[in-house]
Amino acid sequence: MKLESPPIFNVSIEYLQRIWKGEFDDFLSKSDEKYFYWDDLKYKKDVPFENPDDNWTLIKTYRTSKYENIEFGNYKFFYFLSPYILKNLHDFDLKLMGGFNQNPILPSEKQEFLKNSLLEEAVASSQVEGAATTTEVAKEMLKSGRSPRNESEQMIFNNLRAINYISEFKNSDLNFRLILELHEIMTALTEAEKFSGDFRKSEVFVTDHIDGEIAHIPPHWTEVETLMKELCEFINDERKFIHPIIKASIIHFMIGFIHPFEDGNGRTARALFYWLLLKKGYSLVENISISRVILESRIQYDKAFLKTENDGNDLNYFISYSIKNIRIAFEKLVHYRDRKLEERKKANLISYELIDKGLNKRQADLVGSLYLDTQFKITLNLYAKKHEIVRQTASKDLNELIKLGILIEDKSSKPYSFNLKNRNVIEEFLS
Repeated sequence: MKLESPPIFNVSIEYLQRIWKGEFDDFLSKSDEKYFYWDDLKYKKDVPFENPDDNWTLIKTYRTSKYENIEFGNYKFFYFLSPYILKNLHDFDLKLMGGFNQNPILPSEKQEFLKNSLLEEAVASSQVEGAATTTEVAKEMLKSGRSPRNESEQMIFNNLRAINYISEFKNSDLNFRLILELHEIMTALTEAEKFSGDFRKSEVFVTDHIDGEIAHIPPHWTEVETLMKELCEFINDERKFIHPIIKASIIHFMIGFIHPFEDGNGRTARALFYWLLLKKGYSLVENISISRVILESRIQYDKAFLKTENDGNDLNYFISYSIKNIRIAFEKLVHYRDRKLEERKKANLISYELIDKGLNKRQADLVGSLYLDTQFKITLNLYAKKHEIVRQTASKDLNELIKLGILIEDKSSKPYSFNLKNRNVIEEFLS
C-alpha cells in the first residue's frame, strides 16, 4: 500500500495570523473531523486556495501551533486535542461511564452479550493477524471448550486467555514481566511461541498485508528495551493527565511502531489498549469488540499507521481512527441494548395477550421469556421451583402449552427440557 508523502512545508506566519482571526474556521473544523492527509487534500475542491501546497501549509501551520509532543528515545511524536476529538471524548465519558446505565441491559442479557463480545474480540483480533478460520467455527470451539485443531484456532484460543488475563492486573502498573507474560499467552503452542519470553534480538520489517511490500521499518533491536521502558513509564505516569482513550490509542500505536516482538505485536497492542481502559474504569469496554471493527476496516487501520509515520509522527491520524472505531463498536452495543428493550416490551405485551387468551400468568411469563430467548430451555423442576408450585401443577402447565403447539419437549437428554417451537406459533396462537 503506497501513500504519497506530504510536501515539505514551512510554518506560515501570515497564515497563522489569519487563523487567529478566524478566517479559516469552517475549513479547519472540517479538517479536524476528517483529519485530512496530503492525498485527501491534494484534489479537494472546497478549499481556501487553488494551490494544494498552500492548503497543506495552512493545515500544517494550524496543527503545528496546537501540537503537544511526546518523546520515546530519540523519536518525537505529536498530537493535539481538536474540538472534534474533545466532543467525542465527552460523549464516550457520558455513555461508556454512565449514560448507558440509565437504560441498561438486564443482567442476564449483559452476561450473554459480554460472553459473546469477549469471544468476538478473541476471534477478530486473531483474524486481523491472519487467522484463517470462520467466525462460526471459532466461536463453536470456544463455547464447546474443545481443543484447538490448528494454528489459527490456537491463536484464537490464546487471545481469549489473554483477554481474561489482562483483567487480573488492571489495577497494577505495567512492567516488562506483565508484557512478556501477556505475549507468552498470546503465542503459546503457535509458530510465534519461539519468539516469546523476551523482546526481539534481531531486525524485523513490517510488510503490507495486501501487496507484501515493506510498510514500516521498526527501530533497531538494540533500542527496543529502552523504548519499552520509556513506554511503561509513560503509561504508569499519573503526574500529567492524558485522557485514557488518547493514552490507550498512543499505547496501541507505539507497540506497533516499536514492534518489540518478532511476532504477536498487533494482538499484544490491542490487549494493552483494552487493559488501560479497564484500568481507568471504562468497564463497558468489555462489551465491545474493537478488533471486529478493525477487521471490517483493515485498510484504514494500516493507513492510520502509515499516515502517522509519513507525516512526521502526527499521532492524530491514529487517534482519530481509534475514536471512530470505539464509536462504531459502542453503537453496536447500543443497537443490541435497544433491540433487547424492544423485544422485552414485545414479550411483556405477548404475556398480557396470552392471559387474555386463557393462559395462566405462569404460562404467559414462560412463553414471554422464551420469546426473548428462543434458545432457552426449561426443565420441569426448574419451572416448578421458579413459581413455587408442585411438580404435578408444573407438569399440567407445560403439557397444556405442548397441546397448544407452543412448546415442544426435548427428550434427547435427561432431565427432559421444554422450549419454544418457534416465534411464529405464538403469533398464530394470538391471531
